[in-house]
Amino acid sequence: MPELLNRLEESLGKNISQICDGKFHDTSANHCAHYVSHMAGLSFSFNCIDFKGGFGTPANVRVHEIFSQSPKVGLWSEAIIEREVLVFVTRTENVDLVNKRMRNVPQKHIGIFANGSVYHYSNSLNQVVKCSPQQFLSEFNEIYQGEQGLFFGSFPGEDLELEIKPSANLVSRGLAFDLVKEGRRWYASVGGDTSQRFYVGSETKKGKYVGLFMNPNDYYGPTYRAEDYIEQYDHWAQLLELTGYCESKNNFNLINTYDSAKFTFGFFQLAAHTANDNLVIFFRRLMELSNSSDYFPELGLHNGHLHRVNENGGLTNLEVETNSGPAGRRQLQRFMDFLNAKRKEHDMQEVLQAARVIHWSNHDQEMRDLQVEVACEILQAKLERYSRWYDLDGYSDTICALIADIHHQGRARKSKVRAALRSANPKEKLININTNYKGRINDLRFKIKEMENRGVLGNMIYDAGLNEFR
Repeated sequence: MPELLNRLEESLGKNISQICDGKFHDTSANHCAHYVSHMAGLSFSFNCIDFKGGFGTPANVRVHEIFSQSPKVGLWSEAIIEREVLVFVTRTENVDLVNKRMRNVPQKHIGIFANGSVYHYSNSLNQVVKCSPQQFLSEFNEIYQGEQGLFFGSFPGEDLELEIKPSANLVSRGLAFDLVKEGRRWYASVGGDTSQRFYVGSETKKGKYVGLFMNPNDYYGPTYRAEDYIEQYDHWAQLLELTGYCESKNNFNLINTYDSAKFTFGFFQLAAHTANDNLVIFFRRLMELSNSSDYFPELGLHNGHLHRVNENGGLTNLEVETNSGPAGRRQLQRFMDFLNAKRKEHDMQEVLQAARVIHWSNHDQEMRDLQVEVACEILQAKLERYSRWYDLDGYSDTICALIADIHHQGRARKSKVRAALRSANPKEKLININTNYKGRINDLRFKIKEMENRGVLGNMIYDAGLNEFR
């Protein structure tokens, strides 16, 4: 990473106030992790913005948290020093290498090893310095109590960008996809069988973001129908069909990778950025399917959370939250980056990940059923929450479906919804709640009328006590 080495060299002799563009500049505080995080772009909590506020670049401030988030850790003697790595110093008994844990004790320090030197923030000098690894260890053997140990860690998130091989015959793990671009359209096939080639998506740009999308004229593949799931999910299946129609025309394989979430998938359009919600819940459950390693050999569950499992046995938790979203929104940046590595340019990784979920959805009923199961669980849990917000007991299924759709898309605040419910015509007000979404309004109006004409919507009311319709 030559750009990292350049940043490290440029930082030498600087005070933390010249490095952090936020508000955490206290000269009496320990800034070793804070400095490293600014250099390496480690924004996960607990960071300087969480601590002191402001609108600067978030950077983690805790050594032991960085240690636990490193995909691979070990004794310094085992480090591959031909590349940049993190270097930690503390007493050996403070470290559990097997479980990647470091005790949260005052006597611990962190730096970055690059080009033969350790760059770290000297809290006594209040500036960035560099030295050899041996000098680094010797310095803290003199400062700290007891015999200190030296440890390495790979950079959190460095294993999220995959080495993509566009030809199937070069792939060694999982299903092998051939990826082909024709104009702005991407196609894929499995194992070199071009007779089974399928459409992945077309390149597009939306504001400052780029990515893949499917034009409605290109939609294909299996679709969700409430009647196929009414036995399992009762009336909830109808509410899913309404929002599914507005999101994807109920296409199970629909992707988009061009908005702020970086990756959205399925008939219910589950987005990647939300913690303990939407796409990450779906991916956790995908890992339980027998063919998950065929499609995503790099993923696995560890302590119930989704992890990137790299080739050397390292683990990266994809569910770590960072406040890296628009206006500081907390989001699953690592999960997003695994699915779509580059925000502002088209990359092969997003094409591969899109091809994987599309192919899986096209060919596996169990995967499609899981989409419905997860979407229904999310809808049920959220409507229970909305009922507490708006006291929905006794309201019609149409009103409840509209409120669920509004919040699923995020197109209005609670105050707007409350105002609509107090109006003379709540249904009409809810449909038109944000006129910036004309396409959504038209879809809702059409689909509600069609479903009410069929008698599958508009005839039941919500029972808040039971969280069901009757």
